[in-house]
Amino acid sequence: MDSKALLSEYLAKLPDSPDAFPFFYRRLVTLRFPIEVAEILEMRYLCQHAIDESGRYDRGDEWGEFTARRMADMDHIGVQKATHRERLSRLLLLFKDYHDLHKLRSMETEATLQAAWVDNCFAQERSTSYGKTAGMAALIAAMGSLLLSPRPLVLEGLTLLLAYVSVDSFYSLALLRRQQRRLNEQLSEILRRRVRMVNWRAVVRQTSAILGYTQPLGGEAFRLEQEHETLDEPVEIDGR
Repeated sequence: MDSKALLSEYLAKLPDSPDAFPFFYRRLVTLRFPIEVAEILEMRYLCQHAIDESGRYDRGDEWGEFTARRMADMDHIGVQKATHRERLSRLLLLFKDYHDLHKLRSMETEATLQAAWVDNCFAQERSTSYGKTAGMAALIAAMGSLLLSPRPLVLEGLTLLLAYVSVDSFYSLALLRRQQRRLNEQLSEILRRRVRMVNWRAVVRQTSAILGYTQPLGGEAFRLEQEHETLDEPVEIDGR
């Protein structure tokens, strides 16, 4: 996924792709203000739309301990208006849903990769055993064929067959080891991306600033592009 994507692009992907949550979350908590006004407006539109959509459903018991803690975070950063607090709480519950789904899918993918890794280890052991056994058998068959005169065609054919099995087993072993390296890389990537714990206070602070409920730590939430024209000032020449 493009690491240079805007925060609003990650947010737009979340409903259809919770796998985008780690990118959205890390971009959100590390967001530096001020940002472009177009990005602020897009984020506000997406957030408000998400809040309005979530208002159609009764969250029930989800307005419990989680929301109480987020209200404490809002007190800490100074979100005062009741409507702001209620709407921000709904948005945070949506983020919690995305985080929970991201963790669930991440753990399911990890379990699948770990099962494939275990199967790969067993397959490597089997290929190694087959390769060594077939190699030893091929060597014995070859020696027996050399000691007999005339050489039995069946024994020579068996030697070639066993040698083929041995070579094929070690070739498969090389492929399995390559596959294991890919599985290790995929597992490492899954674990690296996973957001195990969310810094909710940072999420509350950044999101409330984006929505205009509070001022960001940097001062202003957005910047306006202004064109500055350089005017030529008259130069006085001392003619004395």
